[in-house]
Amino acid sequence: MDIVSTVMAASQVANSQVVWSIFCIGLAVYVLKHSNKREERLLNNLDELTKAQSEQAIAMQSISENLTSLKGRMDRMEKHTYKKNEKDDE
Repeated sequence: MDIVSTVMAASQVANSQVVWSIFCIGLAVYVLKHSNKREERLLNNLDELTKAQSEQAIAMQSISENLTSLKGRMDRMEKHTYKKNEKDDE
């Protein structure tokens, strides 16, 4: 068998619809398989980010509570200082 007949046979196989059908089905299976792996990685990343955001929200809540407490203390100190200054003025 010479090269010309080999090329002709390969050309006939390439032109047949069976080869292209098999190729398309294989490509679809490949894309779906890798798409599922990618989706799993994205969902895992989303879970990790959600946990981190939850931890940050808890920390922010604690900071807010501390600032509220500090504000109350400062208000009491100002009132005490103001009353003391009024007594000294009299």
